[in-house]
Amino acid sequence: MIQRKKLTKNLYLKEVDIKDVDYILKLRTDKYLSKYLNHTPNNRKKQIKWLKDYFIRRKKKEEYYFIFQIKKNSSYKNLGFSRIIKIKNDTFHFGGWILQKNNKPWIALECCLAIYEYAFNYLNYKKCLLWINLKNLAVIKYHKSLGAKYVKKDKKEIFLKFDFNNYRELKKKFNFFY
Repeated sequence: MIQRKKLTKNLYLKEVDIKDVDYILKLRTDKYLSKYLNHTPNNRKKQIKWLKDYFIRRKKKEEYYFIFQIKKNSSYKNLGFSRIIKIKNDTFHFGGWILQKNNKPWIALECCLAIYEYAFNYLNYKKCLLWINLKNLAVIKYHKSLGAKYVKKDKKEIFLKFDFNNYRELKKKFNFFY
């Protein structure tokens, strides 16, 4: 388990903790921010239970849940969060990504780079699969612009893939974030 790790020029990944329950609930229950994600009830006890279950999955290396932070003076400011989930062999899914409103435009890119850096270079996965709600056109376009390739789609979602070679190219292109 990592407490906090700086993986890009400006951002840290901090593994979630029970103390983060209110922050997680605030973003997960925001109608605008969670519009395309699975519904989360605004219930603190259920969220705490979910986090406790997550800690068991984390110990088994089945899932990783991070808060993105930036250091301001001597404290850390939360920017949003995401998960590395549905891990199988050398493949992971990048999911549950929510960023706070009014972040600087570069924050989304650097958050994405931080997740990829951790998954590909620290956990040694080779492939990332993304599944995105078909109505979430901006996120589909965003991931495709970073090099994600079409796999398939169903009635609800599109599936994209992004591998370690894509990440190496992306890292070269945006090396000023490292």
